[in-house]
Amino acid sequence: IRDSRSLDDAKNIYKQRVNDALEVFSKFGSNFDNRDCPVCGSNNNSEIDNFHGTYGIVKCNRCASVFVNPCPNLDALEYYYNNCKCNQMLGEVYRDRSFSNNTIISDRTLDVIEIIKDLYESSESKKTIKVLEVGCSSGVFLAELKLGLAQNGLLENCELQGVDIDKSSVEKSVDADLKLIAMPVEKFSEYNNCEFDLVIHFELIEHLSDPYKFMVAVNDLLKPSGVHYFHTPNLLGFDNTALSWNSTRLLAHGIFPPMHINAFTTQNITYFALRANFNVVSIDTPGKLDVDIVKLVKNELSNDSPFKFINEFTDDQLAIIQSWLQILNASSHMRVTLKK
Repeated sequence: IRDSRSLDDAKNIYKQRVNDALEVFSKFGSNFDNRDCPVCGSNNNSEIDNFHGTYGIVKCNRCASVFVNPCPNLDALEYYYNNCKCNQMLGEVYRDRSFSNNTIISDRTLDVIEIIKDLYESSESKKTIKVLEVGCSSGVFLAELKLGLAQNGLLENCELQGVDIDKSSVEKSVDADLKLIAMPVEKFSEYNNCEFDLVIHFELIEHLSDPYKFMVAVNDLLKPSGVHYFHTPNLLGFDNTALSWNSTRLLAHGIFPPMHINAFTTQNITYFALRANFNVVSIDTPGKLDVDIVKLVKNELSNDSPFKFINEFTDDQLAIIQSWLQILNASSHMRVTLKK
């Protein structure tokens, strides 16, 4: 966790997230929108819980997906991302660790470089591989990727681009040479149909009021046989299961409105991908933080929680358990590779 943010950073951001969530509900809650299931499209759902007595959390009665409903409307989401302090705090953490040796970012970079290598080697004409990051913010990941490609002698064979709805973040680009555009991806796809070999995004679709519409836009952006690679929380993962959305957390849960308003799992993500006309290449959970997160907040668990026993394990044993979670696709961090 220290590689991602300090313990104090994590606690302060969590506390601010809750305060900001309650503020947004107070200001906009009466105008939230009822919506169909973002995974399967069914309008048949039942409330199963609420977030701090405010946002409704429902389960689809058709595909069992969990999501926030009624959903924060566009005004609420724009206010949250442009005005609420928790996002500014997180943005500073990301900018501070730009070009660091952060484990998660480095793993992502290596994964994307391997995909780019495969795309280039399988291209008969050896043309430039065009890569788009959606939700690029200030370009932190693209800058890391640019450095990694240069180290692997691939930068001249790639064209990197980013798009993000947050104009203020795009204007604070960490690399002036990156091409970043402030625009909704649905609109961006209208002007860039079948343009990219690879579209990537990280921890994004759980934030969207209409993730299916987003997936269709990504499909439109890709060339035939183009690759769609992304990460998103796994609601059924270990730390998400052990610590509910109402518990003290160091990292956000799969459901955490108005930020995370959709919950994906290793089960429903396949249906979601097929519905948007993608083929599934791979789905896995390479997470590394599950047992650390649960152990750090073990005192917040209820007395009857079976996860209280985590304190009985040594660090070596916990490392083995974490490796099992990866193998069993039971980590709370999910990685998905699709093909058009």
